[in-house]
Order: sequence, then structure tokens, then C-alpha cells
Amino acid sequence: MEPANQSINRQQLVLDLKNIGIRKGDILLAHSSLSRMGHIEGGADTVIDALWEALGEKGTLLMPSFQSGGEHQILRQSCIFDLRTSPSEMGLITETFRLRKGVIRSLSPTHCTAGYGAHAEEILKDHQFCTVSVGKGSPYEKLIKMNGKILLLGVGHGNNTSLHYIENVNGAPTVCAEIFRPVVIDLEGRCWVVPTQPHMPGLSRRYNCPEVENEIVKASFQKNGKIGLADAKLVEAGSMAELIGKKIRQNPLYLINVFSH
Repeated sequence: MEPANQSINRQQLVLDLKNIGIRKGDILLAHSSLSRMGHIEGGADTVIDALWEALGEKGTLLMPSFQSGGEHQILRQSCIFDLRTSPSEMGLITETFRLRKGVIRSLSPTHCTAGYGAHAEEILKDHQFCTVSVGKGSPYEKLIKMNGKILLLGVGHGNNTSLHYIENVNGAPTVCAEIFRPVVIDLEGRCWVVPTQPHMPGLSRRYNCPEVENEIVKASFQKNGKIGLADAKLVEAGSMAELIGKKIRQNPLYLINVFSH
């Protein structure tokens, strides 16, 4: 591991990414925290370059590219999301990625996802037709069905958006009956009204609960390591979805904190 006061370069990051299990041609969704990685020479751009080098030309890199805050609250504020100008609030790496030439974004008012590479267009298209933004037909379903991987880089499963998808399609009581009609503006300036059923407000999740992560690790669907100075987890999305989905079908509240009164 690099000393805390030493700069970390692209070559070291590429080695770390390969050591944790990222391979050429992978479809990878990365959730990240640059501040946890130590001093990276070149900052966020170097992290993105290293990710792309590890994935290669046949790989696909995806990142969350949406605003922060609860989905229900965002929609109640008459959300207008403009793919041309609305920033990603999911960390500096994701915002730097959004601004890169060739990166595309999905048409979702609350869970816009950015991508680049071989399968990016296929994965991100038609997100505007998903009434549940992290539900059937969404990039998160496609990632899982295409045996993609999830990299949690300096963050935990609390940032793992794919767990929302697994809840939503396996019977957890997570989605409102109420439908909002926010607007998304695409890269050509066209306005799309996107009917959206948000996640219920006020639900407390146990995504970061050790019991949940231990299940994934025990089944060998997650490999832990270091990338720079950050703790990192590489998760097999499809296998995780099958394991956790079964748990939710057995107990719809498996990932929801239930408080006694």
C-alpha cells in the first residue's frame, strides 16, 4: 500500500484494478469517492483513465450521474433534468466522467446514468420509459442481466444503487403508488415527460449492514481490496441479484430497517 503522503499514479491504479478482478471487456458500474483514494496524480481524470485502461476498448464503463437527495423529494420539487447542463452530484469522479467527450447519459429525471464503451448505448437507451427509474428495463437491470460488475471504490453498499433494483423487482414495499411527471431535456434540447413512481420517502435501508455484505462475501460474489488508499469492493452484479433477491422474496423487509415503537 502506498504511504499516505505519497502520490499515486495511473500505473499503480491500473495494477490495483486488475488485482481486485477487473478484466478487459468487463461491463463495470463504478460508485466512487476520490477523497478516500489518497493523493492521485492528475485527480479524477487519472482515475477514469485507469478504469478505462483496465477495461480496454471492448469494455464498458458506467457511473451514476444524477443529483443527490431523496427521489420523492426531488420529484415533488418539479424536477427538470437537463442532460446538457445538469451536473452529477455523485462525486467528482462522476462529474468529470460526465464531461468527457463521447460519454452519454440516460434519460432519467432521478437516476440518470452515464456510460462509455462497447455496450453503453444499449444499456442506457430507453431509460425514459421506465416508470420505476431503478426497475424493469433500467440500466441497472441490464447490468445485472449482462453479468456486469459493480465497483464500490471508497464507498460501501449504501451507495450500491443496484440494491434498489433488487428490492423493486422482488416484492419489497419500496415504491409509491403516486406518479409524478418530471421533464428531462435531451442532448438535442427536446423535452421528454417521464412518468415516474418514486421510492417511498422515509424508508431506512440496511444496505451497509454487515450481515448483508457478509452474505455476498460468503458466497464469493464480492472481492475486497485496495485501490490507491481506498477500500474497494468488486461485486458480481448478477450473482448478487440472485442471492439478495431470494432473501427479499423470503422476507420483503430484508433490506429495510424496521423500528419498534
